[in-house]
Amino acid sequence: MTDPQPRFVYVDANPFIYLIESDDSLAASVRDLFAMFQARPGLAVTSELTLAEVLPKAAMLFRRAYFDLIVWSGAFDLRPIRRQILVETADYRRKSATTMVDGRKTMPKIPDAIHVVTAARSGCRWIISADGAMKVPSGFRLIDPNDAAAVSDLLREIA
Repeated sequence: MTDPQPRFVYVDANPFIYLIESDDSLAASVRDLFAMFQARPGLAVTSELTLAEVLPKAAMLFRRAYFDLIVWSGAFDLRPIRRQILVETADYRRKSATTMVDGRKTMPKIPDAIHVVTAARSGCRWIISADGAMKVPSGFRLIDPNDAAAVSDLLREIA
């Protein structure tokens, strides 16, 4: 994985769901971030995996909104899942495994690991995700979109 650079923001699937499908209380937490991403195309990155995560339960109206935002708006650098990403994902999962008290090993979930590896390869410093269990390498900051103070701090840093 490459060293993170301080200029790109990686967006996991759940902030997209907040913006498109959630009530105003959740959508409000990410609205300013997405406005920044649309004003500064190329600042935000996500994986094509995001489409596979947001589309299955989305109503037809929401599916169109996801495509408009993620694919066609130009606001996001949409990264493909290629063989090298998958190989690095396997390596990352192995290296990030932890041993539980009972001796069993646990690894990051495959989708989370793909997002982390894609963020690293894309030069991201921040990962926006409501998945508090997501393991991120040192040098990254995991920003919970529900944490208004953390989102405000991020907006100031990237402004």
